[in-house]
Amino acid sequence: MAKFRVNVCLEPYGAADLNAALTAAMAPFDYNLADDWNPAGAWDWWRIDAGRGYRFAVKPEHDGDPRLIHGDDDPEPLHCDGGPRGLLDFDAMRQQAVDRARAEWHTQQRDFQKLVADHPAAQPLTTFLARHEADPEGYPREQAVADHHAQPLIRAVNHQTAWERYPSLGIWVLGPNSDPISQLTREPRPDIEHAAAWAVTTYALLTTDGQWIDPDQLGPFAELRDGEDADDAYARQSSAYLDNLDEDCVIVRLLCHC
Repeated sequence: MAKFRVNVCLEPYGAADLNAALTAAMAPFDYNLADDWNPAGAWDWWRIDAGRGYRFAVKPEHDGDPRLIHGDDDPEPLHCDGGPRGLLDFDAMRQQAVDRARAEWHTQQRDFQKLVADHPAAQPLTTFLARHEADPEGYPREQAVADHHAQPLIRAVNHQTAWERYPSLGIWVLGPNSDPISQLTREPRPDIEHAAAWAVTTYALLTTDGQWIDPDQLGPFAELRDGEDADDAYARQSSAYLDNLDEDCVIVRLLCHC
């Protein structure tokens, strides 16, 4: 069982109330729609809930507009769980996401420098794998991974005390492909671009014409650019769809369970 969020896009619903419009839009994707399994099923319950820190930004001039939609919990100034597209500030959301990603990266880098200062230098997994590839029989991959993990710095970031001295690094659960050194010395640009790409979109999108789209069901978004995977294509095209919605169309962010 899992929870996820979906942006539901609605044509202006006139005299119908919001709950009726959402119920009608979401109904085809109810796992319990039929007595037997619903092949289009995606949820078994939902509620209006974008989540704190991930709500839609509101254009300041529309603060307090009665057309804005709010869930029941934890209100945030100049943020909402939905409303007409023209009242929502996607540029502000992208800037907030970029600022958050950049701040997280800087915090992580400060903790990583503490970690490096406290332990002998360590080599990334790629160094050990290069030795393995040069001599597969004499230096098995399992030994390469074990040697990488045995380095004091890697052992430290894998220990529960990492939370205390290096809180932004967390505790790495080391697997055969884990490479904390490469991860912690990465350039920030991909993280920042990812944050911007996903600032407005969510795991799934329900279009005004009733199409459920997500990275596993791209539907009309199945246009992949060179080097682009399904997640990136979905984020790019979902964001473009939302950007280009008519200003009167309503977008509501729901929390779903499946």
